[in-house]
Formats: sequence, structure tokens, C-alpha cells
Amino acid sequence: MNRSKRERFHPGGRVVRARRRQQVLDSAKEVFSRKGFHKASIADIVQKAGIARATFYLYFKNKRHLFQSLLEFLLQELDRRVETIKLGGEHPPPLDQLRVNLTRVVTFAMEEPQLVQILFRSAVGMDREFERELDRFYERVVDRIEGAVKLGIDLGLVRPGSTRLIAYTVLGGMKEIMVQVASRRISPLNAKGVVDDLLEFGRRGVLLEPTER
Repeated sequence: MNRSKRERFHPGGRVVRARRRQQVLDSAKEVFSRKGFHKASIADIVQKAGIARATFYLYFKNKRHLFQSLLEFLLQELDRRVETIKLGGEHPPPLDQLRVNLTRVVTFAMEEPQLVQILFRSAVGMDREFERELDRFYERVVDRIEGAVKLGIDLGLVRPGSTRLIAYTVLGGMKEIMVQVASRRISPLNAKGVVDDLLEFGRRGVLLEPTER
């Protein structure tokens, strides 16, 4: 019985399989982020993982399935980090909740730079089905941002305006910040500083008020 079959039937095989699958995913992150989806091959990934090609097919149907698994994990992790802002005495102030959300996202970009590069570079132009899935994810994020903007307007914290446009602007800024953090063009050592600057920009914009000139 070869090693793959032993892992399948051994009492501890489930743990071993989970580790092996994660090993393939970790190797794929590096290969996809370096080569992109179209240039990367299964041969590249199994070589990086140090496994036989047959072992690869125990966990993934093909390269597309593996890539999709990585992106699904990434979207789930980002979705988990962006929580709806809640009101009430038992909850922190809205601005503090927003700060926590942003810090989670920036920290994730620092911890998973390869995944972020895969999302914003390798995933571009994949296929219509995936693009629709990505669009649905971004719309969920925009819905949450818009909800926070509307809440801020109601509380007198945000200037009135087109809440949907503001939400898309915030999302676009966050996407670019994630790319720059993942590319190490923004210092990866200080998530707090990145979030503080982003919130200050959002609070005041870039133009000075007449009294400040």
C-alpha cells in the first residue's frame, strides 16, 4: 500500500490529509503569486510542495479547483473581518468599530501578502463565473460600508452625500492599500499607522478648511 492510501485508511489519516492539503495550498500561494494563474502549472506546485503529482489529485481536481479554493478562503477571511457596525450602549463607539474593521483588513494584508496579490492580480480576467462571485463579495462589502456611512450621517459624524459613491470610494482606497501593503511599498510593521492615516484622510479629506489656511 502506497503512502497516499495509508494516509486515507490510517486512524490519524484525516489529520494527515488536512496537513497535506494545506501544504499544497501554501505552495500554490507562492507559485500563483509569483507566476500568475495562467503561467503556473501543476508541476510547479507539486515540485514546490515536494509531493507526487498523484497526491495532488487526491485533494484537487485541477489547477482551477485549487485556485478557486485559495480565493474562497481569502474571501471568507476578508468577509469575516468586516463586521457590521452596531449601535447601543453595550457596543463600542462606531468610529472605534470602524477602526477595528480596518485594522483587521490591513493586518490580514500584512499576514497574507501572497493571497492579496493573487486576488488583485492573478484573479483578474479569470472567467465570468468567478467575476460574478467576486462582484457579489464586493457588493456585500460596499453594503456594509454604506450602512456605516449612513449611520455616520445620522449621528452627525459624516458629511451628507451620495452614500453609495462614498462606499465605493472607500472600497477602492482599501483595495489599493491592501495591494501596496502586500507589495511592501507601505511599511508592513505598523497597521495602526496605516489605519490612523486612512481614517484621518476620510475624516478631513485633502483640502484645508478656510480657517486652517
